[in-house]
Amino acid sequence: MKINKILGVVAAVLLVISALSYRESVTRAERFERGQKFLPNLNPDEIAEIVVTKGENATRLRRSDDEFVIVDANGYPAKNDAVNRFVKQVLDVSLEKRVGSGADLENELELTVGDEDTLDVVFTDKNDKTMVQFLVGKPFDDGNGSYVRRVDVEDSEIYLTDKIVYLSSSHDDFLKKEILNVAQTEIVGIKGPDYVVEDRDGVLQLAGVPGGKKENITRMGQIKAGLTALRFNKHFLADDPEVVNLSFDSTVTFDLKDQSGYQVTVASNDDKHYVKIRGFHKVQEISIAPDDDEEVVKEKSEILARADEIRKFNAFHGSWVYEVSETIAGKIRLVRSDLLEDA
Repeated sequence: MKINKILGVVAAVLLVISALSYRESVTRAERFERGQKFLPNLNPDEIAEIVVTKGENATRLRRSDDEFVIVDANGYPAKNDAVNRFVKQVLDVSLEKRVGSGADLENELELTVGDEDTLDVVFTDKNDKTMVQFLVGKPFDDGNGSYVRRVDVEDSEIYLTDKIVYLSSSHDDFLKKEILNVAQTEIVGIKGPDYVVEDRDGVLQLAGVPGGKKENITRMGQIKAGLTALRFNKHFLADDPEVVNLSFDSTVTFDLKDQSGYQVTVASNDDKHYVKIRGFHKVQEISIAPDDDEEVVKEKSEILARADEIRKFNAFHGSWVYEVSETIAGKIRLVRSDLLEDA
């Protein structure tokens, strides 16, 4: 009987110790620590959609296969590095101190949903379930941090970050604007409206330069760089009313070393310039024979892969018309007389 009483007392003591330990662990978990991450449990691999809103402007990014597209920009691809940078910046947000909570404080610090000066960010998973929604409000008075608050958590606290939070919010920040970036060393021939540029011992030269004339080095350099950093300012679906009736009147064809190439056609309307682009491959048919050696198989495989790349390029870019800068359009509009000067 005495032993049972002792065991009962010991059990009661252990129960009290267990309860106190649990309460201490919970309190310790809720305790704020300077420098802790704002969103420590956000898994970037589970993000299927990102919506960034500021005032009336919203950018919606949705994962499509191995990239993100901008839903409200007709599904045009986003730059992977821009999306990755955005997510990394969010994950890197660290906290300086806990500020408080309550509607009055939220209004004062511009941390209410729908405020025109508030940045609203939502991450959603593949099941359309909100993973995280948070707001970035006004910066701290001395400029060393921003006020942030989670919306997806009840009675969420307001925190001050350890530095100002700058996050991209517009379509332009995410759009994949580069169409092509081909080095001129890959080009073996250029055919313009009234001229031909040929590869002579590794040097691109204008064909048929008449006596008393020589190449204009500056303009030859421009056309040789016609596929380098080829990017757009705006993009339009090909049947968009703004571009559907454009007259594309000047075409330049670029031949590459790997027997592929690109045709760029330009149109102008007032002070705006537009291009359409398509790729081609000169090898129409190729097959791998059972007796081909390893080197031949590798070469043919590369040709087939490049042909497939061109097919995919055309399937995508054939749907779009691109507004480009005057500089880019000017390269495509060059004619023979522009490429010559007096010797």
